[in-house]
Amino acid sequence: MFRRLSLLFGIVFHLTLCFSLRNLVFASPALPELAIYTYDSFVASGGLGPAILPLFEKKYGCHVRYLSSGDAGQMLTRLQLDFKNGKVLGQLIVGLDQHSWKKAKPWIETWGDWIPRGYAQIIREVRIDLGFMPYDYSPLTWIVDRKILEEMHLKIPTSLGDLLKPEWKRKIILEDPRASPAGLAFLLFVDQVFGSSSENFWEKFRGQWLTLQPSWDAAYGLFLRNEAPLVWSYLTSQAFHQENGDPSGSARRYQAILFKEGQPVQVEGAACVKGAFQNLQQKLLAQHFLEFLVSTEVQALIPRTNWMIPVIQNREIPESFKNLPELTRLVPIYLEADRIEKAIDEWNRVVYSSF
Repeated sequence: MFRRLSLLFGIVFHLTLCFSLRNLVFASPALPELAIYTYDSFVASGGLGPAILPLFEKKYGCHVRYLSSGDAGQMLTRLQLDFKNGKVLGQLIVGLDQHSWKKAKPWIETWGDWIPRGYAQIIREVRIDLGFMPYDYSPLTWIVDRKILEEMHLKIPTSLGDLLKPEWKRKIILEDPRASPAGLAFLLFVDQVFGSSSENFWEKFRGQWLTLQPSWDAAYGLFLRNEAPLVWSYLTSQAFHQENGDPSGSARRYQAILFKEGQPVQVEGAACVKGAFQNLQQKLLAQHFLEFLVSTEVQALIPRTNWMIPVIQNREIPESFKNLPELTRLVPIYLEADRIEKAIDEWNRVVYSSF
């Protein structure tokens, strides 16, 4: 009996040892992981996120997980709530612009003495602040549907004043500045142009738009459904249409127009989340990702995925981007967070004072 038990124990021990050795040989070690707060269109099919994720994972032997949250405004709200609840899930945030950057700074990790590789190659006009890694930008402007304009016998507007004319009543689609980065850019642009007289503009303009949408996606979707001939969007929207079926040359249907007052610029960037690193390896991965965003391989993908302009100097861009209206000067509007909040409060008071 003891002999049989000894034999049994020997067999069990042998099998256990073999199983353990098999696990040592065949089990894959857990890959280091990086989680990133971002917005929905960044991770959508055909967007920049899916294009660069496998490249980064292969290059650094890691796993990247995107935490998408609607548009850029909702993304920032999610980060804020996660900090409030003590459950920060991501180490990076990708998709901040220069306005939301100021609001996000309490939850952002500073660079300290570290300067990302490639930062010196970024054009100076979009270098907002150390800690903010810009990866693309675009002027914002009005996109017109020339087909509908011709049917309505409307002339292309060339100034903010033209938007107040009776013929443009309920023919404009705009984003809500309280929720949309694009809408906020227009609000701050008006504030910059008119200064103390901006209230007069909004008192007249509030009756002109057909609808005020919570996001750029919603606004542009209505525009493409022919709800109105004019929408506030990105200069680069024209390039998208040219590469996706819109005729080129003078017959182009969807056209970006320049106003005599100029165009505001939106700069998109990424940053490290404060106190979110579980170890040094994860922090190094996050830093590598920031540098990766301004690498030649990623910058080359930006025009046809994010439909924005790359930030590095001497970059190659598609022909459709070369055909965009030429700007004489690039001036990002960059205000302190309290000034932005004041502008929103003033806008809210004027626009809804009689409702």
